[in-house]
Amino acid sequence: MHREKAGVEISHRRAERIFLKLSLGGLFGFVLLIAVIWGGHHFYVRWQEKRLIQKAETAIQQGDVATASLAARAVLQLNPESLTGARIAAELAERSGDQNAVMWRRKVTQAQGHSPEDVLAFARSALQFNDVATAKTAISGLPEQDRRGAGFHAIAALIAQADKQNDKAAAEWEEAVRLAPQEKVYQLQLGTALLRLNDRTRRDSGTAVLNNLRSDPKYRAAATRILINEGVAQHESADKILELAHDLQTYPDASFNDRILIADLVRQANDPRFASYLTELEKAAVSRAEDLAALLSWMAQAKLNLLAMDFIRTLKPELLQAWPVPLAVAEIYVRLNDWSKLDATIKSQTWRNFEFLRHAYLARALREQNKMEAADSEWATATKSAGIGSKQTFLLLRTAASWNWRNEEIDLLWALTKYPDKARDALQTLYGVYMANHDTHGLYRVLIRLAEQHPEDLDVQNNFAQVSLLLEAQTEDARRIAAEVYHKQPNNPAYATTYAFSLLTKGDSKGAAKVMSSLSDEQLKDPAVGAYYGICLAALNDPRAGDFLDASRKAVLLPEEKSLVEKARNGMEPRKPE
Repeated sequence: MHREKAGVEISHRRAERIFLKLSLGGLFGFVLLIAVIWGGHHFYVRWQEKRLIQKAETAIQQGDVATASLAARAVLQLNPESLTGARIAAELAERSGDQNAVMWRRKVTQAQGHSPEDVLAFARSALQFNDVATAKTAISGLPEQDRRGAGFHAIAALIAQADKQNDKAAAEWEEAVRLAPQEKVYQLQLGTALLRLNDRTRRDSGTAVLNNLRSDPKYRAAATRILINEGVAQHESADKILELAHDLQTYPDASFNDRILIADLVRQANDPRFASYLTELEKAAVSRAEDLAALLSWMAQAKLNLLAMDFIRTLKPELLQAWPVPLAVAEIYVRLNDWSKLDATIKSQTWRNFEFLRHAYLARALREQNKMEAADSEWATATKSAGIGSKQTFLLLRTAASWNWRNEEIDLLWALTKYPDKARDALQTLYGVYMANHDTHGLYRVLIRLAEQHPEDLDVQNNFAQVSLLLEAQTEDARRIAAEVYHKQPNNPAYATTYAFSLLTKGDSKGAAKVMSSLSDEQLKDPAVGAYYGICLAALNDPRAGDFLDASRKAVLLPEEKSLVEKARNGMEPRKPE
């Protein structure tokens, strides 16, 4: 009995060990299965990502933007952190003129594993959309060893060009060409930059660079166009310019717009061949709607509207209905001030994806006929059809600006400021509009937004402080900002001027004059800067104030600044006769 009991215990322990082994084995197998499934899924995701990236890159090379966009979107859905996917998305956005490109480039530069070339690509993208401040910020953090390549100097040249620093731009392009002599596009840019200089010898060297590129089939058309435009700007002989133009026409890659350029040059030169050349151009234009629209648009700009109308009467109705010809015809009616004809012509038309523009032109025709209620209705339909924030809005905006419809332009711009990717461009445009209209309160409204969005931009902060002080709004904040900006760059005349004015508003006339006197004589010759120096000197009754205040008449000043100048001039003691 005891033996049987022992045998049962042994058997029980053996069963426990077997069960334990089976349990552990099952658990291990389950874990292994999970690992295999997870590893397989991870492998699948990486394989799928790689396949989609290859598909996108191939589609880009073949010019198939739609396929490339779908593939890039799928990559980012699989792996939102994919740097290659973000790079492709940025490239596609840049090609289509979508400002989201800057956002994608920024995302790449903020991720681990990005390269110096990614930083340069970020800066290039920002420059493409005229965001010079972002481009400067992008390259400011590059270490010295990454500033020695041709790509960096090319970006620095583009930034200098945007800042109208022509000498610096030419020097940067020269360095880019030295480092990458095989890059013909750098040579093209260098030649163009040299032509902008005042030094005749340097400009001649730019002409030589461009003439050399005319032997290269890939760059000869671009180089010739630049030489033609420069010849026109410099009032060179018509024969020389026409010779270049005829050369351009013989190139296989010459466009229809090049033929229009030649027609314009022949017209400006009063060449007797113009009539026959225009006839040839009209015959060629009817083969493509885009070419026909381009020709009609040029004729409108060249004030050949009556000739254009004669040509239009010879065209078949189906040609006149092919987009974008209806828009070009509408513009000719605008140039001729034929509002009833414009109204009657486009009222029953359909402009497909550009219906919003048709409603805008109807609004113009109705307003010019003093049918204000109907005009307002059409404009409201135009803005609604365009869809605020869309690309169409910018086209509608340019249209309103070209008609000097300031209220409509400003309303559209403020609507665009609600969209983060469009806010800066809209605000900068508003700044220009308010500046042109000497509207200080409008400037203040814009600068509040810009200062909040771009605290790192010293120019924006300085302008905000200056306008705030002029309007006596947020004066304490304005004085603090003026001081901070000035101490970061005390040699900047604009910053010094604002800081001096901030001191003057506190009653520190001596301190204000001291800050202004630290500027160079050359800087003080700027009428706008000198105006503030004159105001500071007048507060001390310094006799030198009069000359600076008189010189300020050449400056473009805001109404409040003009009042300060007049107050300073009237508050001074009369000059003693010499």
